[in-house]
Amino acid sequence: MKNYKALTKLRKQQFERAEQDLAIANARLNRLREEKERLRADMRAVEPPKEGSGLQMGAVVAQKRTIQQALDALQYRIDAAEADKREKEKLLKDAHIAWEQAKSIESQILSVLMAKQKRETQNRLDEIASQQFWRERNGERKGGI
Repeated sequence: MKNYKALTKLRKQQFERAEQDLAIANARLNRLREEKERLRADMRAVEPPKEGSGLQMGAVVAQKRTIQQALDALQYRIDAAEADKREKEKLLKDAHIAWEQAKSIESQILSVLMAKQKRETQNRLDEIASQQFWRERNGERKGGI
């Protein structure tokens, strides 16, 4: 029984670790998405000048291009973070199933042990009752003869 309790404890720890890993992956993904929204806001804020030289226009275009490149790189990181999150979700699901199985096995073992204990107790009680019956019966015969 001790081994099954240790197994259940281990599976629970693995499940809790998987939960933590998923929470970290979610937080990382949220930070990346927030960063993407900030970059998009920056891109919208960059407007071409109403008047001015081509040099100013070139600077604005270069700035927009730089922001777009940052957005593209960030999107790549978001895609990787989403893939990581899916993997963490799968690991969490697997860890949960393993923990539930370990709890079930422990419960079944406990039921078997309790049934065995109950049978042993009942057998001892039956033996005591049987001995008492024969003592009383033999005692009555001796007293009645």
